[in-house]
Amino acid sequence: MTAFAALRSLVALRPAAANLRVTAAASALLVLAACGSDPEPAAKPDTAAADTTAADAQTDAEQDTAADTTADTATNNDPASWPVGPAGPFACGLRIVEVSYNQPGGLGERKIPLYVWYPASEAVGNNPTYEIFPDPNTFVDAPLAAPVHNGKYPVVVHSHGHQGFAGNSAFMWCHMASHGWVSLVPDHVGNRLLDTPNPRPLEVWLQRPLDMKRALDWAEELPASDPLAGKLGLAQVGTSGHSYGTYTAWALAGAPIDQADLGAKCQKDPPKWPDCSTALVGGFPANFKDPRIVTAVAMAGDGGDIFVPGGFNAVTMPVLQMNGSLDNAGQAELYADVTGVDLTWVKVENGCHQLYGLGNAYLGSPDCKKLPDQDGFAIVRAHYLAWMRYHVLGDRTPAVVDIVTGKNKVSDLVTWQHKQPN
Repeated sequence: MTAFAALRSLVALRPAAANLRVTAAASALLVLAACGSDPEPAAKPDTAAADTTAADAQTDAEQDTAADTTADTATNNDPASWPVGPAGPFACGLRIVEVSYNQPGGLGERKIPLYVWYPASEAVGNNPTYEIFPDPNTFVDAPLAAPVHNGKYPVVVHSHGHQGFAGNSAFMWCHMASHGWVSLVPDHVGNRLLDTPNPRPLEVWLQRPLDMKRALDWAEELPASDPLAGKLGLAQVGTSGHSYGTYTAWALAGAPIDQADLGAKCQKDPPKWPDCSTALVGGFPANFKDPRIVTAVAMAGDGGDIFVPGGFNAVTMPVLQMNGSLDNAGQAELYADVTGVDLTWVKVENGCHQLYGLGNAYLGSPDCKKLPDQDGFAIVRAHYLAWMRYHVLGDRTPAVVDIVTGKNKVSDLVTWQHKQPN
């Protein structure tokens, strides 16, 4: 039995307790699975077999520091004055709902879980477990805090990585929630830890952007009785993706897909997409661009190979590309090739693939441990929140502007680059 198969068996047999703790054996199996053979080299799947939550990797010292800073921040009711690095004044709440929609391409109805992180007024409730990975910093169905951004909750929608799940980057969504934001993260059913076929089917490429659009539609369609109804800032939304999720982010940003080109790719390499059919290819639109989305953040990924040649350059919104220096996921080539986009690149020295997921110390080479998780998470959170405040909220406070424009790189470990569209 391979390490990944063993991990699948372990997850399938996990106890039903809500607060299951990850055993040393489970962590070891995850590392072995991530370092094993690549199940789909042509599609550049994630380095890790599972993109998993980093919340449990947070040190006690980091939690204590965040709690102290939260208490200080809570005394100032102007969110534009809150520093982006420390936690904000709110607790981290989570609700999980099921959404459904009819798929094109002859695929029928699709049902997926949607995870909704939100600012909570109290840290009360059960802690969630994502597959076998517990999150002690999130509280299910905690009481909703009042909005502080002009009566609205600003929104981001995020796509997890290949063989990941919604809670893989919960450390970021709790940070956003603490600052008054709502994060919508769909579970991409059929491309998670336990349900992804090998090779990865073409239908996944169709479903991922549609899952994200459905998440936003759900937010728009909330009944008046829902406490979030009418209070979500959906006119301007930020999107992001980790690893394979960078494809989803670029797709929603407007990178085009040509049906004839996609059909030719299917015929040329049928083992890559064994489910390829005329009906399925016909289900792909010219692009998945969503008018509600105004900016995209692509973390530790190259955006995929399904777009038309040069298609990235059709994106007209600002994009932030983030990666670690020890993670070769094709970001350097992508940054060089993209010439028509307002593109910023933040590279973190000693950062690895899981800097945006489980944590830098858990997967990858031993050199990854040179960057402690709490330091790496702090860099990621600060850049992400500053970027979203700038582009989603139009925040032009000096501290935010300095980070977005590279004047303040948050850490000496950051290399910052920017290019304007030609």
